Amino acid sequence: MKAIFTLMIFSSLAFSNISIFISSKNKTVKIDEKELANLYLKKTDTLNGIKITPIDSKDQKLYQEFYKKIVKKSPSQLQAYWTRQIFKGDKQPPQRLTKREIKHMSKKRRAIITYTKNPLNGKIVLTIK
Repeated sequence: MKAIFTLMIFSSLAFSNISIFISSKNKTVKIDEKELANLYLKKTDTLNGIKITPIDSKDQKLYQEFYKKIVKKSPSQLQAYWTRQIFKGDKQPPQRLTKREIKHMSKKRRAIITYTKNPLNGKIVLTIK
């Protein structure tokens, strides 16, 4: 029982970070949290002169944790933000995909960025604790 409890603690610590991945075909390797937030709020769509497509996770818990830590918005604030953007006709929220769909897309498209707690094919450009 003690071993199972210890394993649970270590596994929760190991997966407590969120890793930001960019497709391996992309040469962009530097990004900070503000640039990342601007990409996901679609205030910008380029990074170092390259058009980047942000992809959201369908994992609701991960999605909420990411937006709370990076964008500094609660789910209700985020919903209000996107409702205003859609109403104005300006922007649409990032597409939400499963991990499998993200892997498939990263093989086809050069410039996507996403977040996960588990490794994907690509470059880790930022780790959020």
